[in-house]
Amino acid sequence: MILIEQDKEDEQLFNVNIESNVGTPTVVTTTDRGMNAEEWAELAVNRIVAISMDAPMPLREQALAYKEHIKALLIDYFTKVAKSERVTIKTLLEKQGHYDVAKNIEDI
Repeated sequence: MILIEQDKEDEQLFNVNIESNVGTPTVVTTTDRGMNAEEWAELAVNRIVAISMDAPMPLREQALAYKEHIKALLIDYFTKVAKSERVTIKTLLEKQGHYDVAKNIEDI
C-alpha cells in the first residue's frame, strides 16, 4: 500500500492499494522423458477445478468426483493427441522414404 499524506492537517492526499495474485507456480520434472498424459492431466485439472478446504463435505465430495471425471477425460484426449502426432510423424517419414525410422515411431 502506498500512502501519501499532507503535512498540515494529516489528511490523506490519496491512497493507492495495489494487490496482485499470480497464483502458485508448479514445477514438474522428469528424467529422460517428457511428461505423459496423466501428468499433463493432473496439472490441467488442478488449474480447472479448485476446491475450497472450507467447502461442506457433500459439496466437497461432489467437487472431488467432478475433478476425477475431468482428469480421466483429459487423460483420454491427451493420449489420443499423442497417438495422432505419432501417426502424423510416421506418415511424414514414410513419404520421405525413412521407413525404418517410421517403424520405430510406430512402436513407441
